[in-house]
Amino acid sequence: MLSNRINKACRLQIVVSRYTSTTPDVKSIQTPNPSKISSDMIGPPDPVSNLRTIIFRKPTNETNLEEKYRKLRMEVQDWNQKFWTQHNSRFFKERETYLKENLPDGKTNLTADEMSVFYKAFLDKNWKTHINYNMEWYKKNCMLLGLAIQVKIRKLFKTKTK
Repeated sequence: MLSNRINKACRLQIVVSRYTSTTPDVKSIQTPNPSKISSDMIGPPDPVSNLRTIIFRKPTNETNLEEKYRKLRMEVQDWNQKFWTQHNSRFFKERETYLKENLPDGKTNLTADEMSVFYKAFLDKNWKTHINYNMEWYKKNCMLLGLAIQVKIRKLFKTKTK
């Protein structure tokens, strides 16, 4: 089941990439060049992490502060992608194991009440991981927010002085 999702993810990535070219008639398997796109591009949800990949636009006259902000956004996106891919892969694997061990003969699925035992156990086992993730996520968002405010203020004063 997990391998099906991963194979599907690879196929989706190729299909999406094929149609995201910056030139109208070219169907390539490359992601768009960030310096040639007019705005950030958002892809389809990843089948394992459920996150949408963003290709961040790189402006031609990007300042050092804007570059720092863009790169930090990319780092946070990669960190998020890695966390949720690992977490959801672990979830799917443990759910499959649980189903194999607890599925009575002749049944194809467990009821929501029967599955709730697994869900609660999984959440209880991973609560510390979720707390650590949330704490780190808040820190990263505060850093991003601080940089975003600095970028906007500099742009505001830059346009007023012209």
